[in-house]
Amino acid sequence: MAPTAGKPAIIFLFMKKTRPRARPVTKPEIHQRFLDQLRQELDAITASAKSSFASATDEANRSEHKYDTFKLEESFLARGQARRVKDLAAALESLQMLPVNELPKGSPVQFGALIRLKAGSGTSSTLLFGSAAGGETLVVDGEEITVVTVQSPLGQALSGKKAGESFELKVGPALQTFEIFSVE
Repeated sequence: MAPTAGKPAIIFLFMKKTRPRARPVTKPEIHQRFLDQLRQELDAITASAKSSFASATDEANRSEHKYDTFKLEESFLARGQARRVKDLAAALESLQMLPVNELPKGSPVQFGALIRLKAGSGTSSTLLFGSAAGGETLVVDGEEITVVTVQSPLGQALSGKKAGESFELKVGPALQTFEIFSVE
């Protein structure tokens, strides 16, 4: 609308209120969140294992006939949970010793690296290169971060690579190409 003679034009300016962008979560904070998650999982499975052991050894759960296998099943469950407790405790100890310092630009993938990569299909992934707890996943600010270890095929393919490099990995029956965007 054109201003009329002698009258100023009125201009409406709409400003969208935005929250100040929160600072990005640091690698040490991500590391701490993984440790907290593992501790919670360890506490839960420890309590469950103690309960299964108590149930398996309780005289009230004695077999009433030769086909009553409840006590046997509880002992198998308790044994499996005890193994899981041992594995989680070892993973927690290993992750506590993981170096989480920022890596200089151009560093290769190594223990403690935070890696961002993109598959040929277009999907992006963020990985924490660890020595244990492979497959553990954490969501931070809407971004899923997964621990990958050198024992996994993906970890073996990543080991020693640098940002900007690509590699191929057989995923199921297909060969996929991945590009490393950053190693932090």
